[in-house]
Amino acid sequence: MKVLENENLKKYSFLNIGGTAKYVCEIESEQDIEEFLNFSNKEKIPSVILGSGSNTFFNDGFLKKAFGLIKIKGMFKSYDGPDFVNIEIGAGEDWDDLVDWTIGNNFSGLECLSLIPGTVGASPVQNIGAYGQEVKNVITHVRAYDTEYDEFVEIPNDQCIFEYRNSIFKKNPNRFIISSVSMQLKKVSDKLPIPQYKDLQLYFLEKKQKQASLLEIRKAVIHIRKEKLPEPKEIPNCGSFFKNPIIKADLAQKLLLEFPHMPQFKMGDEIKIFAGWLIEQAGLKNFEYKNLATYEKSALVVINKGESSASDVLEFEKIINENIERVFGLTLEREPNFIK
Repeated sequence: MKVLENENLKKYSFLNIGGTAKYVCEIESEQDIEEFLNFSNKEKIPSVILGSGSNTFFNDGFLKKAFGLIKIKGMFKSYDGPDFVNIEIGAGEDWDDLVDWTIGNNFSGLECLSLIPGTVGASPVQNIGAYGQEVKNVITHVRAYDTEYDEFVEIPNDQCIFEYRNSIFKKNPNRFIISSVSMQLKKVSDKLPIPQYKDLQLYFLEKKQKQASLLEIRKAVIHIRKEKLPEPKEIPNCGSFFKNPIIKADLAQKLLLEFPHMPQFKMGDEIKIFAGWLIEQAGLKNFEYKNLATYEKSALVVINKGESSASDVLEFEKIINENIERVFGLTLEREPNFIK
């Protein structure tokens, strides 16, 4: 296990915000996970697990912690049937590399999750989703080290407690260290109906297509995401900064009376409304505070335009929520993880 000392945490955050870490330890195997935990215990400092930093920003100053950077690789088929395939993927693999591989092999289930930044190990934590797909729909089980019982466990889908952008892993931070994720994907050879999501429907309507291949759907998602979201390497950002609120149907009806053009998406007995739209309607699109701003093409994205601090981000978040509460009576929940 490689140990780096006094590391600048900014390079581990897509938002480019953070102080200095006491240690960053590179974890390349399950054995390294146990070694990392022993190391942090020996040093008598807290341990924190990191992925690619796509959904993370850190506190300012010196963080006396040991950060475990998950770099476990590997991608293989555990079962290859006539209609579906089971695959196991190392937690340190790049998420979009996985999606690209599945498309190349005509495996369906991840195509709408194209170009989402981050690692495979982070995907079940957030239960990542986009354009009508969620990773919970394909995960069979997650292998992780359970720090409460000091052993590796395999957690089946129904015990992961998946919810909208939530899971047992997010609800119990630092308990589970994910080493691999297993999925079941469908084998397809023909074109598929266009996903029932407005942006994709409009994209293929313009092309006069009623069906599309996996690769065509992937290309469409990539095109739409690039139109809306800035490239983190060019403009630091963590993607969607706020979760889309899920509200009761009666509250949605009350809001529609006042805001009849409010977009919504039915989710069972509840309604998802869109945080980006709420921010725009509150007059905060292109809103700037210090070196932070809501992105001009998507108000849901917070960008770092210069030297910003964690305290700046928290102040920025507070200002936005004060306005959302004033206009809509709602409070937005932050999506990125803030590590103090």
